[in-house]
Amino acid sequence: MKEVTIDNKIMGYIALFEKIGRVELRECLENEDMVLFIVGERKLAELFKRNPNIITSLKDKINKHILVAEFSRDLLTYVRNVFFRFKVKEIYVNWKEGQTDILVSVEQGEVGKAIGKEGRNIKLFREAISRSFNIKSLNIKQ
Repeated sequence: MKEVTIDNKIMGYIALFEKIGRVELRECLENEDMVLFIVGERKLAELFKRNPNIITSLKDKINKHILVAEFSRDLLTYVRNVFFRFKVKEIYVNWKEGQTDILVSVEQGEVGKAIGKEGRNIKLFREAISRSFNIKSLNIKQ
């Protein structure tokens, strides 16, 4: 596990999420365009059952794209969950000499969105996944 520093802005997002969603949050990361919320295992259904409009509510208050994903102790499941919005086709994992490289294949029309402007989204997803798993690289198959 990597050591993570949480600033006041992220603390505010976490407080807002937990107040609106009433579900414990595992991670919160952001870039210029998006805030990524990671809920605990088997918490996503509970979250949307309690508050079906949580994405809209958060987007209205934060004014950025909102992505909510469910954590998994299984690397493949976690990667699939993070990239779910981008219609995952396949995930290729290469374990070599203690290094893990991940290549995610998404629907053709979703590639640009998954990578994000100037690669911001893929960097955010890489950071989220590397907080829980020792990965060397995470890329989108183009």
